[in-house]
Amino acid sequence: MAERTPNIRAEVDLMILDYLVCLAVSRLLAVVGNSHMFSDVEWLVQSVETFHSIIEGHQLEYALPSDLDLKLQIFHIVNSYCRYTPPSDCRHLLNFTPLSHIAVEFMQFCYASIEHVSRTRWFDLGAHIMAHAILEEKDRFPEPLRRLCSWTTDDDELNAYWEVSCGMFLEHIPPPYGTAAPASREELDRIFDVQLLHDRFTGFVEDLMEVLDAPLLVQLEQGQLIGLTREETQRVIEACRF
Repeated sequence: MAERTPNIRAEVDLMILDYLVCLAVSRLLAVVGNSHMFSDVEWLVQSVETFHSIIEGHQLEYALPSDLDLKLQIFHIVNSYCRYTPPSDCRHLLNFTPLSHIAVEFMQFCYASIEHVSRTRWFDLGAHIMAHAILEEKDRFPEPLRRLCSWTTDDDELNAYWEVSCGMFLEHIPPPYGTAAPASREELDRIFDVQLLHDRFTGFVEDLMEVLDAPLLVQLEQGQLIGLTREETQRVIEACRF
């Protein structure tokens, strides 16, 4: 068999990366809130990172497909979120990524991808993450938390949405960040059940992934490419000898 041309190799690797990143996001969401199970999907995370490096090595003359680029950004956020555990002491903070930093990345991603996300769900989830970041990290990571609490856009309407969402959570948090009366950590943990946050995060990402195109390999497996009928797809499969 003749060796594949560089362009064909790159296209095949892109299809594989698209498939892997969607699979990785799905598997990561399945272990959200169970960081002890992360090792079960570590190999898949590493596979995505490896293939991403391979794609960069192809030195493509064009940008990554926008759909795949969005999926990679989602993968990065979900991967960081799944790895997060509240800091217990200073000994484990060397390579620690604060939840407030993850939240800022999430907000920036949604703002850049605004045509794909629900404004109310985006802001409600961002504010929900912010509330937990305040409870877990307020004295340890003041700079990331400051950037999160002062996050804003150039759009007054969006800023109004964000302010309302923040208010729904901050009214239950004591000063200096919120307006509620002082409360014990046990009371705050009851108000801000972390499982509710995990469920909201998982639901948001699952719905967002549904908006994006399924990987080409999955479309072929299902027998219908986007934009083609099943009969047309079958002719493509036969012509390409898949």
